[in-house]
Amino acid sequence: MAQTEAIIFDLFETLITEFVNGSRKVSRASRDYGNLIGLSNSEFQQQWNKRQEMRMNGGFPTYHAVMMDILEKNDVPYVEQVIEALYQERIHEKRVPFIDINTDVIDLLKQLKREPVKLGLISNCTEEEVQGWAECPLADYFDEVIFSYQVGCAKPDAAIYELACSRLGVNPKHCMFVGDGGSNELAGARNAGMDAYQAAWYVPDFISSKISGFPRLTKPIELYEQLQTEK
Repeated sequence: MAQTEAIIFDLFETLITEFVNGSRKVSRASRDYGNLIGLSNSEFQQQWNKRQEMRMNGGFPTYHAVMMDILEKNDVPYVEQVIEALYQERIHEKRVPFIDINTDVIDLLKQLKREPVKLGLISNCTEEEVQGWAECPLADYFDEVIFSYQVGCAKPDAAIYELACSRLGVNPKHCMFVGDGGSNELAGARNAGMDAYQAAWYVPDFISSKISGFPRLTKPIELYEQLQTEK
């Protein structure tokens, strides 16, 4: 492989995780959308998933805009106080993973910062999902951070990888991409000319094993070891 000049990471389930012991750190079990907004939980989830692409690429600029579209399309009234309460719950749910960071991830980033490589981050996300980033211990390690909703495109679109490389001032062929594999991000990185590695340290084997064709890292330190093989 070409000499690595930059490493670009995914965020959720790569650097941070929303789960502990197989369960969400913040449970959604008590949330009853039927009582809250007039759609059953399954109906709401279907509508939410249907808008995935536009949520990630900024087509819906806010959580409130997504909810308004869902409710209008299903002839359900929009109650501002209810939606605002759900919004605040979602901010809390998504902020929690930024608080307790895996020390192995921190140790990896510390070691990488001693190397002559730039560090970047690309996350498919919405505004409320990354409100915890600014105060997160991870933030200071990165030279460039790209949140999909801010730039109008999302993984696996080649444009978002190319944008990251442009901002970092590197050619994609001199760049590693590291992610758990969600959103077909590894194939997207490879198609953009990068070397892609699967981060499998957070993701259960029964999920991560469904992804094939990419070098698999089971511990964060293995990425550093891979970088050392180039020397």
